[in-house]
Amino acid sequence: MNILVITTFYPHPERNDLLRDTSAIHYIAREWVQQGHQVTVLHCYGHYFRELIKELGKHDFRQYGKVQECPENEGVKVLLIENQFWLRNAKWYLPFQQRRIAKAINHYFHEKQPNYQPDVLLVHFPTNYVGIVERLDFSCRKAAVFHKTDVATVNAKPWVCPRIQNTYDLLGARTGQLQKKLAKAGIKTSFLAQSGIDESLIMTDAAFQKKWSAEVHPIKIVYAGNLVRDKKVDAILAALGSWKDRIPFEFTVIGDGICMPSCIKLAQTLGIAGSCRFTGRMTREKTLAEFRKADVFVMISRLETLGLVYLEAMSQGCIVIGSKNEGIDGIIVDQENGYLVESGNAEELRMRLEYIAAASEDEKKSIAYAGVQTIRQMTSKKTAEQYLDQVLGTPAEKAAGSPQKG
Repeated sequence: MNILVITTFYPHPERNDLLRDTSAIHYIAREWVQQGHQVTVLHCYGHYFRELIKELGKHDFRQYGKVQECPENEGVKVLLIENQFWLRNAKWYLPFQQRRIAKAINHYFHEKQPNYQPDVLLVHFPTNYVGIVERLDFSCRKAAVFHKTDVATVNAKPWVCPRIQNTYDLLGARTGQLQKKLAKAGIKTSFLAQSGIDESLIMTDAAFQKKWSAEVHPIKIVYAGNLVRDKKVDAILAALGSWKDRIPFEFTVIGDGICMPSCIKLAQTLGIAGSCRFTGRMTREKTLAEFRKADVFVMISRLETLGLVYLEAMSQGCIVIGSKNEGIDGIIVDQENGYLVESGNAEELRMRLEYIAAASEDEKKSIAYAGVQTIRQMTSKKTAEQYLDQVLGTPAEKAAGSPQKG
């Protein structure tokens, strides 16, 4: 089956100026390739002006609006289209840009792959691409998957909702929490497109028992992600500030971003710098190794679509603390396979961390193991299959390859 994916976020191993390069969608696409499908990703990347200013002289603006062929990524064919967002803080293309992008995509396939016809078109961040998808010369089932930024767009631009519903055959969301938020905006979604973890990466029972049978040590807490305001790393530090000289702990911060200097300064101000370690960016392999050594993973960010890193931490036997009413809420069930607190609420987080620190080893072990068990039901293979099955519908439609709109 030919699967065509349009997305804003996709990793590009040869470009370090494409800052928003989460691999979540790639892991799904890679899984489809392993299942025998032909997958092409159209990576539509919009540069913010502040990025262009920082990287001035490194950009070939003549390539903007054109389809560029990139090296295959683990069997996934990747096409890149670069543009710039004209409006400050805007996350959508202006009408003339949408027309230009659609024209470039149609031209590329007419010239380079005249016989190409996808069986299904999957569009992530659909509010940004509705004016593009409307103009594409493809006759196939079209499914849209909403992310967190789409919610803000439909609330700010409600007139786009009818166009979305008329353009796509199926509407889905990354998480159950997003489905609820979209429903309030008048958009009904019919399927979930969740991420999973490679089964080979999930901690075995033997490794889990070894991890949680180790001698008592200062509680090891870890955060991994960008250091930006929405991630609320300052709230984690504030929660830990009360532990100074009272509860021994080690806090590892993995990642980088504009808030790194202020977070380091805050740790010093709170008198906990000696218990904090800022590593900067790490490879996925090294990050997973840090998770295997940690007791607790914390990320209480706001506006989080799903947060693949939560699943990765759960897969390595960490007790995970996430944000209520954000993407992970529903996957984490509070006090069953992890804990949930209000985003950015340092006092609530402090109370939860102190509860964990004082809990028996058996209780901590039970919560952590429930997290591992949850992830065993969310492998990349299972979630990728579920995603495609929901889009294609019945087994008969799936066998036909290109079901009718309905």
